[in-house]
Amino acid sequence: SAVLHAQTGFRDCKTSTLRLAAGLADSTHPVHVQSTVFLMQRSFWGNLFKPLTATTKRFTVEELRELYAVLTRNPVVTEANRALVVETVRSIAEYMIWGDQNEPRIFDFFLENNVMTYLHKVLLQPANRTGEVAKQVLQTLSIIIQNVRSETAIFFLFSNNHINNIVDLDYDFSDEEVLGYYISFLKTISLKLNRGTVQFFLNTDSTHQGFALYTRAIRLAHNKEGMVRAAVRTLTLHVYSIDDPDIQAFVTAPPANQYFADVAAYLVKQIEVRQERSNSILIQQVRDQVAAHAAA
Repeated sequence: SAVLHAQTGFRDCKTSTLRLAAGLADSTHPVHVQSTVFLMQRSFWGNLFKPLTATTKRFTVEELRELYAVLTRNPVVTEANRALVVETVRSIAEYMIWGDQNEPRIFDFFLENNVMTYLHKVLLQPANRTGEVAKQVLQTLSIIIQNVRSETAIFFLFSNNHINNIVDLDYDFSDEEVLGYYISFLKTISLKLNRGTVQFFLNTDSTHQGFALYTRAIRLAHNKEGMVRAAVRTLTLHVYSIDDPDIQAFVTAPPANQYFADVAAYLVKQIEVRQERSNSILIQQVRDQVAAHAAA
């Protein structure tokens, strides 16, 4: 059954993780451990933004119904059911991708049963905006949005405001994997934006103006992680490419327009740093030449 598949998948994943941890524990040399951690981090950031390949496995609506039943029986995530919920959410992403390309009834089931509502409610629980639950929900949403081909399906995903509300939640960015999945989620949404879909993220009400997708992203514009900065640049460029007067008005008005001043200041600082390095090199070359002549 789908539930058994989810539980087995989690056990396999847990076993692999424990083996990796055991391997690190056996290698006590600090250089080896540091190199291994670096490679793991590089692999995480490198793989995060890679496109996923479609699976050839067949799925059914009945199996998806079983997975959905697991979610409805676990509305609150606790230590006791966290592993099951995480793996069930992961499995749903596979069903959604396959269903969009092969079986429309699967996507219909997803929409009709408000699975997005469940995912949103899970993230409304503060404890779930960090750790494995946050990572899996954000990854699942990114996978679904990235792989759904139908314009109608994208409209349905964005129209109920759950995606926008999930964007505007506060997550634990001290966990770099949560940060990675979050910025990948924002970037994936931005790639689906056009004049028709951007309306679901931009609030033009004079009393409650907002564009969380954009404002949340630019907060991370100067993050220490290069992949995060690159994702923010990609997102902002996609936003600027949309020929929409409301978008243009929002990004050029306070407080959002402060981002342009921040970018300009950042560029000036980078130029100054490079100039200082060039000057240091030039001064050292002159000193070397003087020393060489003095020695002669």
